[in-house]
Amino acid sequence: MSTTELTHLTANRIGGSFVADVSGVDLSRDMNDAWEAIHTAYLEHKILTFHGQSLTAKQFHDFGEKFGSIEPHTVVMYHHEEFPGITVLSNRVEMGRPKGIRDAGSHWHSDYSYKAVPANVTILFALEVPEQGGDTRFIDLSAAYHALPEETKQRLEGLTALHHYRCTKDREHPEGRWRLLSETEREATPEVVHPVVRIHPETGEKSIFVFPGITSGIQHIIGMEAAESDALLNGLYKHCTDKRFEFTYKWRAGDLVLWDNRCTMHHASTDVLPADHYRTLYRINTKGTKPV
Repeated sequence: MSTTELTHLTANRIGGSFVADVSGVDLSRDMNDAWEAIHTAYLEHKILTFHGQSLTAKQFHDFGEKFGSIEPHTVVMYHHEEFPGITVLSNRVEMGRPKGIRDAGSHWHSDYSYKAVPANVTILFALEVPEQGGDTRFIDLSAAYHALPEETKQRLEGLTALHHYRCTKDREHPEGRWRLLSETEREATPEVVHPVVRIHPETGEKSIFVFPGITSGIQHIIGMEAAESDALLNGLYKHCTDKRFEFTYKWRAGDLVLWDNRCTMHHASTDVLPADHYRTLYRINTKGTKPV
């Protein structure tokens, strides 16, 4: 474990290779004064957790803008009514309709990887969480890359993969693109090609950048026969999801957690949360840069 002293706040490493718990900052009052230190800790630890925060939707939105341009979620029905850049995640039902996305991200993925320019940061702020369940699991994809055999690293050099939002070979899959999206939303999510290994634009570190989750819609590695592509991708998925690269976060109301989508992937567990165990969070994503 490592501890980083940054001005008046402390970032204490709580995971093996990533994740730090930040103390000594009230984001409703001194986010501007603490911003440089937060950003430094963000790049070092990849995931930051803050406890006991009390933020209005505007304050949460303002904090998100520190990381760059906020990009609203593809599915517009779950946008916050006042700040469309905030997505509401919730398993509550109000006036006969879902309050937010009930089971968002219940698979391994990196946010907006299906876009030509994927996300930089994801920020979640917990308004309510159950006493048990609703945890979020994370994987350090930089650590996973560095743990690969040199032969595999060389094999991955220069490879690219085709991503297509919620596109699956099983078109009847309940979370498939064809069932969820409107025609307009489908047109906004065309096929994109990204490197299998990307270089972080701020730290220069290499990370694996393919994901087994359905929203990522990884189709195949470009220029490779289907069987070879499937074997290589499945091998990478198995390697990345090894427990040595994983950290599970247990939420508390008032928690704010942010992570770097350029070098991590995550997996929610709300798909198995009982209907009477309520979990409501605000989410923000900011626009990153084209992977290289």
